Amino acid sequence: MKTLILRENRGPVALLWLNRPAKRNAITTKMMWRLGELLQGCLADRRVRVVVIAGKGRHFSAGGDMNEMRGMDVLQTDDTMVAWQHNLELVERSTKPVIAAVHGAAFGGGTELAMACHIRVCSESARFAQTEIALDHLPGGGGTQRLPRLVPLSFAYEHLLLGEPIAAAEAHRIGLVNHVWPDAELLDRAVELARRIARRAPTAVRYTMEAVRVGLQGPLDSGMRLERAMASLVNESREAKEGMRAFFESGRRPTRK
Repeated sequence: MKTLILRENRGPVALLWLNRPAKRNAITTKMMWRLGELLQGCLADRRVRVVVIAGKGRHFSAGGDMNEMRGMDVLQTDDTMVAWQHNLELVERSTKPVIAAVHGAAFGGGTELAMACHIRVCSESARFAQTEIALDHLPGGGGTQRLPRLVPLSFAYEHLLLGEPIAAAEAHRIGLVNHVWPDAELLDRAVELARRIARRAPTAVRYTMEAVRVGLQGPLDSGMRLERAMASLVNESREAKEGMRAFFESGRRPTRK
């Protein structure tokens, strides 16, 4: 039986591949649960510092498997949405950075998966779209919630109500993606970005991410108190003490491998 999601290790970087290219990497409910399982395995693996999610073939993901969803009743549809929301929340709440490397189509659930990642990079061929409105539906994996948190509100409304694809350059202009690279360079450059992050102290990375995520859920003054507590905690870590000592001994920060 074909493995529909693959894990590939590249040193401190774990690549999770959507591996259904003949179906444009359309994601079934079982695939979504498997993605969560593999991510949890990466989080438990101390060798892994950063995770990259990518798609085999010509596309990142066309979204949820429409053939699977076509015959579902209300409860089955809700169960599928639970799978999507639960596992995309695992991505979003990951204690290790998750990078989406998007090429070709990222439609519907493909865009929702990319938006749940902490960093999004894409190739020049990438197109993003919450296409559900074109079928008289609405997103169920976080599209109406994450998109307005990532781009200007009026743009999010327009896109969600039209469902028309967003080209790579436009996605970069509105801040949906961090970088746009040539198709042939996407994966290597995404992995290199992941490796650069992996060289940072894992304690500082973990609590920086938590400070950002939790802080955004409340008012600024609460976030500032959280940041102060996190900074004090990290300053007591072994890595922070080594970094401080190396700074005063050599006048520069240490290089971690």
